[in-house]
Amino acid sequence: MDIYEEAVLNYITSNNNRFVNPQFNIEWNKENKTGGSLPDFVVLDFSKQTIYIVEVTKAYDIKNLLSKVEQRQKRWIEPIRKSLDDFFKSWEFHVTLFLRDERVEYALNKTKNYHKEVSIISLKNINCFLGNANFEEDNILQIYNE
Repeated sequence: MDIYEEAVLNYITSNNNRFVNPQFNIEWNKENKTGGSLPDFVVLDFSKQTIYIVEVTKAYDIKNLLSKVEQRQKRWIEPIRKSLDDFFKSWEFHVTLFLRDERVEYALNKTKNYHKEVSIISLKNINCFLGNANFEEDNILQIYNE
């Protein structure tokens, strides 16, 4: 886990109503052609009854990551939903990306068709290890980018 992932982990675990599983392995299902991914974090937020798939990158080139986001149903949501207990079946899913500040606008443009399902947050806003933390009031993982 690099310093950016640690900063995000610190950010998302400051809310005591969340269970976080880092490097959650979603195995490839050859029959259904689903899965085959390793999200940085899967977060069960009990207060919001939402399951967050969280990806963190400091890379400038985010095309591969955005491709995963486009395929989120097959890569993440379907396999996770199938593996959950009935208690979680009605919960919402949401994808949250933590990116370099200069890539946020690009990612927002690329995800505008599904902005209610995907949030983009600048690493600058949570980067407590580099001394410029700007923590959100509720340690949000979901922003509706209009």
